[in-house]
Amino acid sequence: MIEKNFRHKFSAHKSANPPQFRRYFFKIFGKKKAEPIDLRPGALSPEQVKRNIEGIGVGKIVEIIRIGYDGNIDDIPMLVEIKAIHGEGFTGKIVNVEREMIEQSSKLMVYAKRGGGVIDFKFTDGDIKEIAESKDVEELSQARDISALSEILSALEVKDSVLVAYYDKKHRGTVNVEGKLLSKKENHQGFTIMIEKINNIELENKMEKEFDIEGDLVIDITLV
Repeated sequence: MIEKNFRHKFSAHKSANPPQFRRYFFKIFGKKKAEPIDLRPGALSPEQVKRNIEGIGVGKIVEIIRIGYDGNIDDIPMLVEIKAIHGEGFTGKIVNVEREMIEQSSKLMVYAKRGGGVIDFKFTDGDIKEIAESKDVEELSQARDISALSEILSALEVKDSVLVAYYDKKHRGTVNVEGKLLSKKENHQGFTIMIEKINNIELENKMEKEFDIEGDLVIDITLV
């Protein structure tokens, strides 16, 4: 009888207090909480970034404007060629239009404002303000007004400081060059400038470059 009562009490105690390791087991292998996203003011949500990138697709060039830690917004878009899209983000190759031109201007200076190489972007980075597919050659050609550009050039004088925006076919990106107008052709279709800045970056050694408004896909000419 004593032995029977002992077994009954032990059984009741055992069922009332299950082994502690079971609770810890479920805590360890339970669902992990999602990491909080540090979304900067004005930035696109991860869902918006993902939707935009997937809508544009692999192989396309996109212009990305980012927001810095201090809240300042990029003055010049980052040109990125989408190389791959995966679950958490996308891989892009930075298209440095200015890098090669700047490095050609100096044997000593190796400087690229936007960095280079291949970069992995996460949809949750929280620092992208805008993403847009970069306009291709055909779109830019159709949008330009050749006669208006010729008129602007005819009104300019040699030694004027000008800002010229053109599409670089090799690097598939828009470049802004600033410098002095050295000469212009009589038909106002071509001109030569001494480049002092590329995309707001001052060159160590100035570069002379000749432009053909139509052939070089000049987009805009502005007096500075």
